Amino acid sequence: MTTFLSRRAALAAATGAGAAAALTACASDIRPLADSSSSPSGEASASASASESASASASASATTSAKKSYKGTVKLDKYEKNGEYVPATAEKKAQNVPKPVVPEKMNEATVEGMYQFLCYWVASFNYMFMTGDFEPLKKADPEGRYANDHANAVLIYSSGKGWVYDTDAPVTIQLLTDAPKKVEGGPNRYDWLGRIIYDPNAKAHVEGHDPVPLVDGSAKSEATNFPFDYKDGAWFLLSDEEADSPSSEASSASA
Repeated sequence: MTTFLSRRAALAAATGAGAAAALTACASDIRPLADSSSSPSGEASASASASESASASASASATTSAKKSYKGTVKLDKYEKNGEYVPATAEKKAQNVPKPVVPEKMNEATVEGMYQFLCYWVASFNYMFMTGDFEPLKKADPEGRYANDHANAVLIYSSGKGWVYDTDAPVTIQLLTDAPKKVEGGPNRYDWLGRIIYDPNAKAHVEGHDPVPLVDGSAKSEATNFPFDYKDGAWFLLSDEEADSPSSEASSASA
């Protein structure tokens, strides 16, 4: 059966990125990073440079024990609303879709910062699917790994030939651990074990074609690691190639 997205290639097909890269970058095993209120990394996260002190702060805050658990469904708290939200249908695209608001602590070099970054990332990714607007996602993906005008999720809208419907959030992320774990590959490299869940009801309306399931029925919710790196005062989701690199040079260069 033809689908707009299929299996683990779903996010990748929609964004034009590599399948494993897009999906691996979305999954993470969560454990809470140090609380920003008690972490000495606040100043480092505010810095726009990738100085050694910032790197040290990020690393220290991520390994500091914290009581808060981030395990569960990743959810952004704040959205900008402009008028009454009208869900998309097979006849009409969604109207006044709430726009994700950048969390205050998203760029902090803490577990909280990493979590808020992921919340904003997935919310903006879904917003791109529902509107074709990738500008919010660029705030979490400045290099345009997933946020770009060549993404299928953008082209379907910009071409005027279709939209996504029967869903408000095509993709959901669940964290399977309380906090991320430190891994090799750089002073600020972390993996967070999680799960990507696709809305089985989501469809794409494409002009001149029958409704297309966004993901085929055999798509499974598989556990995967979301690879993070902290550089230049911000968190980044890495591609498969960057995550597998023996050093953080690849992610640093792209950041």
